[in-house]
Amino acid sequence: MMKFLYARVSSNDGSQHIDRQTTEMEKYDDVFIDYASGGSTNRPKLQEMLKWIRKGDCVEVHSIDRLARNINDLLQIVKTITEERHAEIFFIKENLRFTDDESNPFNKLMLHLLGSIAEFERNMIRMRQKEGIAVAKQKGVYSKERCKKLSLSKIEELKKDIADKVKISEICKKYGITKPTFYRYKENYGL
Repeated sequence: MMKFLYARVSSNDGSQHIDRQTTEMEKYDDVFIDYASGGSTNRPKLQEMLKWIRKGDCVEVHSIDRLARNINDLLQIVKTITEERHAEIFFIKENLRFTDDESNPFNKLMLHLLGSIAEFERNMIRMRQKEGIAVAKQKGVYSKERCKKLSLSKIEELKKDIADKVKISEICKKYGITKPTFYRYKENYGL
């Protein structure tokens, strides 16, 4: 029997941290970490883990919403692990364990309930994003472009500009970044 840990955060840009999900990593045979949305099962480490699981193995996940943010995806992943692979899955935060033995109706109810709440939360986040984008468009400050990632040479130039006391607005314009991105670089790189 092997013991796996699956962890996920939506992005790897420094705004989200995997730390709370990956404590005591030494007790696992393998750890699979995805930096992707939970709205889809098309995640490389999730798919890799599902291929590795064998009968008798155990998969641990910090919480239900880390495995999936869609009730149908959640149920399908749990079914794949328990019924198709004959392994078990344990959700640490919720203290829920699932195997191919369907004898615990309370756990099944909790899985459906908590999975639905995770999906609801995701839908609320999307709704708030749409509202925020609409307001930003009305103000004329919305841009579809994601925050630019700067190369190491550009970060060195940025350091020099900060040392030379160039105005933040000029720096942002020069590198094509927003003020929040500027402050994130400043914090992450100790500028």
